[in-house]
Amino acid sequence: MIKGEKIRLDIHNILYSIYKFNKTLNNLEIKKIINRNTKRDIALLNNVTLNSMRFQFHVSKIIKKYIKKNLRHHEQILLISAITQIVFLDFKDYAVINCSVEIAKKLNIYHGLINASLKKISKNKKDLKKINIEFTDLPLWFRNQTKNLNTNQKKKFLNNFKKEPDLHIVFKNPKLLLNFEEDLIRTTDISGFLIIKKDIKYIKSFTQGNFWIQDFSSFFPLHNLPIKDNNKDFLDACAAPGGKSFQLLSKQLRTTLNDKSSDRIDIMKSNLDRMNFNTQILNEDFLNFREDIKYDCIIIDAPCSSVGTIRKNPEIFFKKKMPDFKKLNKIQISMLKKAAILLNINGFILYMVCSFLKNETEDLINNFLYHNKNFQLFKFNLNENNAEYSRLIKRNCMNTLPDTIKELSIDGYFAAYLKKIK
Repeated sequence: MIKGEKIRLDIHNILYSIYKFNKTLNNLEIKKIINRNTKRDIALLNNVTLNSMRFQFHVSKIIKKYIKKNLRHHEQILLISAITQIVFLDFKDYAVINCSVEIAKKLNIYHGLINASLKKISKNKKDLKKINIEFTDLPLWFRNQTKNLNTNQKKKFLNNFKKEPDLHIVFKNPKLLLNFEEDLIRTTDISGFLIIKKDIKYIKSFTQGNFWIQDFSSFFPLHNLPIKDNNKDFLDACAAPGGKSFQLLSKQLRTTLNDKSSDRIDIMKSNLDRMNFNTQILNEDFLNFREDIKYDCIIIDAPCSSVGTIRKNPEIFFKKKMPDFKKLNKIQISMLKKAAILLNINGFILYMVCSFLKNETEDLINNFLYHNKNFQLFKFNLNENNAEYSRLIKRNCMNTLPDTIKELSIDGYFAAYLKKIK
């Protein structure tokens, strides 16, 4: 086996599993493939795997330019990975081509086609790097779900979706941010972007439990929480891995955490221990909660298409199968109905999804309000220190595409406060 072949075969197998079998990068089988490699190889694997999915539409245009025959899945995926490495990651041509040819032989793919095509492409990689895609190149299901976007919004999405995400971190309190040992671009008095990306496990204040990682879009709705009374009862219905819960606990609010997944709860418990937080944790299906216990604020970070996190999770577009919107909408509606029963009068539901698609956001909220006259949409208030983020608020909801603030990336997100008035 030539140098680099094994890790590239692992990359191919991961991409094939995602495309063909609808797996995610968090899938147990895929994690096993990743973890059997060295730390250095894992970095290479993540780099190539993620960028192969991010640049798949660009690479598909390149493939059509040089290859006229219909390709089988293994051929298509092997070429996507190899071309991404040659054209967009500037890896050494000969290493990528040699490894790809050997992998083709193992997979019983016509290796002569792989060899000849990659050599032609490598000669023109400078020009091919400039190739552009259109909104019409994106998956049909996504185009159907985004017919409401205007030309500028579509252009913004095209410019942003393939970029690597930036690292946003949140501190327990302003003092810990001020004493942070790394350089930050501050977003609020308790949060900011890490300027130089690094493995946070090697930052001393992380091991001391001073901060956690949380995308700005996920962080912002709870940063503007309309309830500040620590005599109120809060429930985070889908809490793990914990970012939103940590915000509540940092404010010393009486909070119960719940998650349906015991595996995700284990991760959250590890984070809670690191940050020295202690609170009640439930491992139940929120839809089966007993209805005699009431809360003053219920946070629902509902299951969704997650398309707003496309930069972190490019497999959303890479999978052959589209999201099951019918199933997701049913869960989202059911969770809102349950929360309405469990909520005290004058209490709030904070409904959140890492999506900007109308059927998971505005349409869903409008439908809930139509059928629940005892609720109203509460104004999404910004304090004066957060006025610069007012463009993220539309029609009293936070609603944003994958975007940038301070020239750094944030996820696409939706959040709405629903007040129970009677």
